Formats: sequence, structure tokens, C-alpha cells
Amino acid sequence: MAKFNSTEWEEIRKKFRNSIMADTSLVSLAQNLDTKEWPHKGEDEKPSKYIDFSYDELLMLPEIAGSSDRADHLIGILKETLAFDDPFGDMVAQVEVTSAKENPILKTLGRLGIPENFPLALANFSEGTRVVCASEGIKTIGEFANLGQQMSTKVVLGGDFRNALNALTHGDEEGIGKFLPYRKGSTGLHLPEAVGLIAGSIPRIDQVALAKSFGARLSNSDAAISKTLSKEELAKMEAMMRLTLNIALEWFKDGKAALIKHLKDGGTYERYFIVLNDPVREAIAVRLVSVALKDVAPAGVAASAPVEDKKGGFFSKLFGKR
Repeated sequence: MAKFNSTEWEEIRKKFRNSIMADTSLVSLAQNLDTKEWPHKGEDEKPSKYIDFSYDELLMLPEIAGSSDRADHLIGILKETLAFDDPFGDMVAQVEVTSAKENPILKTLGRLGIPENFPLALANFSEGTRVVCASEGIKTIGEFANLGQQMSTKVVLGGDFRNALNALTHGDEEGIGKFLPYRKGSTGLHLPEAVGLIAGSIPRIDQVALAKSFGARLSNSDAAISKTLSKEELAKMEAMMRLTLNIALEWFKDGKAALIKHLKDGGTYERYFIVLNDPVREAIAVRLVSVALKDVAPAGVAASAPVEDKKGGFFSKLFGKR
């Protein structure tokens, strides 16, 4: 028996026409609601694909195939997504009055030296989480912390939104490093990790393809998923990353200055990004930053040889340039 009827669908689809989330991936929305995964993966799988149809027309679509369970699943995702609107209304107004004493997430930020004004544009969040934050004008990690505290008692959260809140609430440094450029065991945020998150913002299979095009040596596991992308596809991914990199270099002014000094002192980009502990992301980071700094790096400094050309064992690592 169907959980939702045509009247409820009419109400939900009418409201969704004015929602900023109408063009958000249904897969992302389902993940952030911690509900069953939306089974269709196409780029057009968004609420806007379905909300122009009546209930009877909806059931006739190939993706629904006359199944009331599938229709219920879709309607449930949209209904729960709309539920964000009500609790969000008062949240932003409370951001200024919620103190670190009341908010364990802000306490974690303070203890780890993470600036509350760090821009979410540099956080490693999914499309769904970004849309949720953008819809409420949330632009910094401090505002995200306050938003999350208010939401946690009113909305069932899922995906990276929930994971980020859990990591920040419990001070899970490894978890925090998955979405903020934080280095476990340290304080503050760091430029190498910020560039590493930018490199990791695309699916792993695309990271591997991009790194391979830059000459990185792949591990057996990465080689197994390696694919070849066209020059156009590679250029598009690289251009997208450069936009975010510009924001990172502007934010991490001291980190940028330290990197340039590192290069002037004879260091290499590879040595600088070795903290990422991932040859694929290191190769992407080296390429992105070496091109971005080509006009300000000291004369003669360039990215060193591709990863596959590196040689040497313990002693070369011990006595190599730093």
C-alpha cells in the first residue's frame, strides 16, 4: 500500500518548485537524510526531473515503473528535504548568540586552533551539504558548527554532514582531516592539506587519471582502476581545481610565503606535499601549485621529476633535500 497519495505529492512538488535544492542530486539528498540510497545515478537525477509530473504521470515514468514503493521513496526524500526549511528559519539568527560554552563543536575548533571564519568553500563537502549551507547563507566553519548544533535535534542527518558534525563534536582529529585541512597531532590548518583536499574533491578514479596524466607512478590498486580521459576532460577538471586553489592561496598567505621560502632554500614541491601520504593527490597538488606559482617562485625552481622517476631507499630519504 502506498505511503503517500496524490494529494501529498501535489503539495510537495508545488513547494519544491521554489526550493534551491530542486537541482541537487537525489543521491546526495538521500545521503544527507540518512535514508535508503536513490537507485538512479544519472546527472539528470534531480527533483526538478520529476516535480512537473502529476502523481499518475509519475507512476508511468521508467524510473518509477508503476511501483508505489519507488514513488514513496522519491516523495519521502523530497518531503524530508523540505523539512529542513522549518528548523533552518531560526538557526541563522541564533548563530551570533550561541557561544563556545554552549556548543561543543566550537570548543573543538578553539582547542585545535581552527579559525571559525575558515571558508566552507575550502572544506571537502558533498554537493548536497554545500547546497544546504548555501541555502541558509552559511559560509564559514563556525557558522556551520552553530547550524549543525541546532539541526541535530530537529532533523535526521546523514552523509558527510553528519560525519563532519560527529568528528567536530568528539574531537576526532582523523575524521576532521577528511573535510578540513587539519593535520592530526597539530593545531591550526595547513596549506598542503588544503591543496590535498582540492585534489581529493573529485572521484578517486578521476584523481588517478589526472595524476597519471601528470606522470605519477600508480600503486597496484590505483592502476587497477586507471582510465584514460580526453584532454578536454582533464583540462576541465584541472580548471575547476584551480578556481578553488586560488581561494586557498589567498586564505593561506603565510603558508604560501613559507612554501616560496622552502623553494628558495632549495626544497621541492614534492617534499612539501609529501605530508599528504598519497602519491596520487601529491602529484595533482604539485602540478596545480607549481603552475600557480610559476611567476613568483625563484628562478630555476620547478616541480621535480615525476614520481615514477624517483629512486633511492632509506638513505636517500634520510639525506635528501628538505
